[in-house]
Amino acid sequence: MQDFFTYCKKFDPKDFQTILSEGQLFRYKEGDCIYHQGDRSDSFYVLNEGSVEIIVAGEQGENPMPIVFLTKGDVFGEMGLLTGMPRNATARVPESAVVLKFSKPGFERLIFGVPSFAFYVACLLARRLNQTTVQLHFYSNARELAGSLDFFDLPTIFQTISMSQQHGLMEVRQITGEVLGEFAFSMGKPIQARYRHLYGKEALYEFFQSPPKATFSFSSLADSPAVEEPIQIRDVNEFLMDAIHQRDELRALQEKMEFDQPLGRHHAIFSWDGDKRLQDCAINVWEFLTDKRLSPRELCELLPYSQYSIARVVAHMLERQQLTAATMTSYGYR
Repeated sequence: MQDFFTYCKKFDPKDFQTILSEGQLFRYKEGDCIYHQGDRSDSFYVLNEGSVEIIVAGEQGENPMPIVFLTKGDVFGEMGLLTGMPRNATARVPESAVVLKFSKPGFERLIFGVPSFAFYVACLLARRLNQTTVQLHFYSNARELAGSLDFFDLPTIFQTISMSQQHGLMEVRQITGEVLGEFAFSMGKPIQARYRHLYGKEALYEFFQSPPKATFSFSSLADSPAVEEPIQIRDVNEFLMDAIHQRDELRALQEKMEFDQPLGRHHAIFSWDGDKRLQDCAINVWEFLTDKRLSPRELCELLPYSQYSIARVVAHMLERQQLTAATMTSYGYR
């Protein structure tokens, strides 16, 4: 299902303006709680920037556990408004966030006055029900989790597997049956990944940057899968935040960059003063452009790095005038 802002592009412009007029923007800093478990449900929210964790604890506040990781365009808090029940979880900001807040009267005006909004909420609730049903099946020791990526967001899938602390393998397939990716987990943490032509952490990050129209299936194993050079991920939630940041930054870079514009070297000597973690990627980009003119999109298809890594490198090298846009001549790109 599309996020709120993408879905809103389908609305009549007047309906969209009506929706925005009912909301108020609020900014939260790291560690803030938008609401607490047990609070009165008096509003619902759309995440405009940043991320939010939904945390559930015991009756006395013991054993708090994050169950959902929300990103831009995600909606939360609507269940309490519809049921009239107190908040059943805490919404916490792990870094910073900007949210669009709608009051209960405003929510009701939109439900009854904007049919397209009411339909979106109905679709959202159906998606929540589907996710909950599959997750409960998984937690009941069925030892299998499967579904369509149209109905499951990636952070929820990874958090569900993480919370189960199970060993297992996840496979991602196109509708045609082609295997796009394979992910190995040990005690709920990803330890190896292949996605399209990428391997390791770059494959994991790419999966979040370009999630396909596909199905996924996770099967538990009795023992940890045997893999070569396992990925080291200390905390799954930290990894998810990093993956979402990369995805959002990639979108911003793509808006500024001509992703299909062929590039060439501007200088004869390579130098790199950017992020040291991207130096190997920068060297590969430089070497591939020795006697070729390739676009960032073509580099992504050829090099063993995620779109984010390549976009960061290309943006930096263009800024430092190490690379330049190639020009078309009668002899081809120069």
